[in-house]
Amino acid sequence: MTNSGKNDPLPVKSRDGAERSARTLVDSLAGQYGLTADDKTVDKEFYECFGKNHEHATDGRFDLSYSIRAAISGDEHGKALRAMRKKLEAEGYKINGYREKPSQALMDAKGGSDNLFVSVETYGRGNALVFSVETPCFLPPGVKQEQISAPAPSPTPEARVLVGEPTVAANRFPDNPFG
Repeated sequence: MTNSGKNDPLPVKSRDGAERSARTLVDSLAGQYGLTADDKTVDKEFYECFGKNHEHATDGRFDLSYSIRAAISGDEHGKALRAMRKKLEAEGYKINGYREKPSQALMDAKGGSDNLFVSVETYGRGNALVFSVETPCFLPPGVKQEQISAPAPSPTPEARVLVGEPTVAANRFPDNPFG
């Protein structure tokens, strides 16, 4: 039995495996329109996972934020996104957001075997698309998942009234109706 899903088993994947999954998705989407992602623009960051109630574990769980750009003329962004959308939907991704304008395009989706979140959007002045991938929380291979609990609620100071003390501040300016 779980505690509202808090200690459900996490998917297992190494950091290298998570990065490969993100890059494979990007290359697959870019390839739908004959684009090549520019390795010089990779921005990746691994983060320690926290639960929705700020639960913290020390078992090495992590998630990855990965982004990379591909050069493409602004007037081609919509066509490229349509091809990518078709591919994502065929692979079981749910499209969460989609917008196409003459000089701007944006698509957000979630799914696939690793339950990745992917966003593809116009970058800068419209001469590129940026692909961003966020992974769910992964547990490194060979690590026993720590069972965590929510932190204790923060104590809130209780209001105290001392006997014999006034409960309302004395009016320092008796002629002022606002105190």
